[in-house]
Parts: sequence; structure tokens; C-alpha cells
Amino acid sequence: MRKTLSARKSNRDRTPKIVYLVGFLAYGAWGAWAYLLIYRSPDELVHRLFFILAFCAAIFLTALFLFYQIGKAATGKAAEIVFYPAARRAIFVSFFFLATALMRLVGIFSWLNAGLLALILLLTEIWKSTR
Repeated sequence: MRKTLSARKSNRDRTPKIVYLVGFLAYGAWGAWAYLLIYRSPDELVHRLFFILAFCAAIFLTALFLFYQIGKAATGKAAEIVFYPAARRAIFVSFFFLATALMRLVGIFSWLNAGLLALILLLTEIWKSTR
């Protein structure tokens, strides 16, 4: 009798390993942000830009992890279906923080500008989600 391999089963409930990697990278990004906060002076422009980039990377990775976990728990769909909307939402959130930080750095920040940017990003996310 010929031996055959059993058919591969796709386990939809198993969390992909990339999500754990994203979680560890989020911890690393928050550590980089804390290092810059503690050991670098905010007087130089280069240190301010590194601080903003480390903060936005930490926000992106944390939001990606959280949006993925919330989407997986709320819908129960496959990982491939949940990951891309979570990544898009995380990009929008980190872009909002990056844009408002750069507006603050340049000196054009106002609550009206931040609110309009948030409204544009929210409407874009609603438009992309319903397509």
C-alpha cells in the first residue's frame, strides 16, 4: 500500500507569526522613543526629527497590532482578510500623528488644521472600507 501525506489543513484560528513580530517591533519602537526622550536633547532639529519618526513608528506598529487583534476578535475572518484593513488603519493613524507633529514643528499647527486632517483621513478610511 502506498503511503500518502495527509492534506494540509489551514488553521484559520491560528495567529500568524508576523503578528507576534509586529508586537515585538512595537516594544522596540517604544524603547527607541524612550531612549531618544531620555538621552537626547530636543534642541537640535535632527534629534526632534528622530523623536518624531520613532514616535510615529511606535504608533504605527502598536496600532497595527491592536487593529489586527480587534478585527480578528470582532469578525473571526481569516488573517489575510483582517490584516490589510488593519495595516491601512494603522498607516492613517500614524500619518495623522506624523502630520500634526510636523505642523507643530513648522509652526502651523492649529486645532482646526488637526481636525480637518482627521476628518479627511476618517472619510478616506470609510470610503476605502465600503468599496
